[in-house]
Amino acid sequence: MFDRSEIQKGMTVRSIDGHKLGRVVDIQDEEFIVEKGFFRRRDFAVRLSDVREVAHGEVFLQHGQDSLFAAPREVPHRPHPRVSKPVAHLPSRQQG
Repeated sequence: MFDRSEIQKGMTVRSIDGHKLGRVVDIQDEEFIVEKGFFRRRDFAVRLSDVREVAHGEVFLQHGQDSLFAAPREVPHRPHPRVSKPVAHLPSRQQG
């Protein structure tokens, strides 16, 4: 189980079999927007209920890569500011 607050803009979104689908560009009430593509960008709305887990700074969906085009719905693409990938916070080492 995951908490909605674990999903952050800039995270990579992967299918259940590990294929990279895109990155999170917006988070809304019950869904988030995934931007797919490099030159010809397209945005897809994905329901939070489609998330299997959030681990290692990535979002894993409950379905395969083809379902991004079938199950979630395409939404009009709009330019998104580039967001750097979230960085895990590690405990600082103290000098002794």
